[in-house]
Amino acid sequence: MKLLLQDIIAAIGGRCLNTPPDGNNFITAIETDSRKVKEGSLFVPLKGERFNAHDFITSVAELGATATLTEELTVRDERLLHIFVADTKKALLDLAAYYRSLFEIPVIGVTGSVGKTSTKDMIAAVLSAKFNVLKTQGNFNNEIGLPLTLFNLRPEHQVAVIEMGMNHFNEIHRLSVTALPDVAVITNVGTSHIENLGSREGILKAKLEILDGLKENGLLCLNGDNDLLSQVEVTKWPMIKFGEGENNDYRCENVSAKGHDTYATIITPHDKYDVVIPTLGIHMVYNSLVAIAIAEKLGMTQDEIKEGLKLYTPSKMRMNISKTKNGITVLDDAYNASVDSMCASLKVLAEYESQGRKIAILGDMFEMGEFAPELHAQVGDYVAELPIDVLYAVGDLAKYIADGANKHKKDTLIVNYYKDKTDLILDLHNILQSEDVVLLKASRGMQFEEIVKAIGKVNDNE
Repeated sequence: MKLLLQDIIAAIGGRCLNTPPDGNNFITAIETDSRKVKEGSLFVPLKGERFNAHDFITSVAELGATATLTEELTVRDERLLHIFVADTKKALLDLAAYYRSLFEIPVIGVTGSVGKTSTKDMIAAVLSAKFNVLKTQGNFNNEIGLPLTLFNLRPEHQVAVIEMGMNHFNEIHRLSVTALPDVAVITNVGTSHIENLGSREGILKAKLEILDGLKENGLLCLNGDNDLLSQVEVTKWPMIKFGEGENNDYRCENVSAKGHDTYATIITPHDKYDVVIPTLGIHMVYNSLVAIAIAEKLGMTQDEIKEGLKLYTPSKMRMNISKTKNGITVLDDAYNASVDSMCASLKVLAEYESQGRKIAILGDMFEMGEFAPELHAQVGDYVAELPIDVLYAVGDLAKYIADGANKHKKDTLIVNYYKDKTDLILDLHNILQSEDVVLLKASRGMQFEEIVKAIGKVNDNE
């Protein structure tokens, strides 16, 4: 990165409060974290309810920063050029939009109630068989993370795959008009964040904000099996729908699992062929379908697509499969949770080849407001429908999961409830047996990684 200060100032509508030190007119990095600032950086101090990063302006000067944005009219340190803006968070988005405009490469934007990260990873994996791909890392999918991702664009990149998350209306709008995607993907519309958005129809409206930045010659990709997305009609852009249903442009059949791989036949408008996907679950076949659609649009061959599918690896805590020393298989899918993702993970557990018991450890799903009891109970209902042997529900809201499962009075399902995961962890030595397959799924705030770590220590003398 090498940006002229005057171009940055023009892009964000800023005003200089002093003069650049030593006549340095170039910025080589943009940082919001004062600890990551290095020589030549522009520091963007953000404000929150409990912090004000303006307090670190002097410290970034000591680290060699060239300039800082500021919402204050005071120059805190003359070693830095102070650029005044009304809102540093908005300026960060404006600057990212300017930087993105310097690159004439395809940008794929991915949003949806669940599956954003795994879909982003799958698309990036497939495209990486032919292109140098930049993708969103970790959970950098909000109004701070997305700009920081775009700032990682370099001349060698040929494609960018950008994840877009949200909690409220207008957030996807701001992300989309910043990233200006050439392809917009909506994985599904479920119940995540329904507390803030009021209804699934409200969630659909929020997700469709991705169209606000979609380029005029862009492409819209939707899950055609989702009840709400299947009804979406647009005239401004061509649209591709993917899923199992016969009305989809890209669809699958003959889906089966063997070991840790999923096998499927892919049917496109142009071809029909078999693929192997190195992960489990029908939802991952959906992710592969949209990745294949985008790959074909970008001119990839069938052989390149198959090679790209092999390159897929899940992000941490997203259906990571491991085995402990004493033979317990752990399906760690505890990064986040909603009804749809819970059910998808439970289906993976139910279909997993095992000589031992199938155990689901499920925790609270957050941001559901008044809908929480009913939605948690729905998960319990689904557990009771599946060939699962034991359910451990953990957390305040998870009580409704246990209740939903218990009401079926299924003799082959044992249901246990723990209000606190600490108590469950203390009981793991008595609970787990060799050859058990254990699924862990909950919202991120439940910190189920502590249970995963504890399972790894069962009978391992650690």
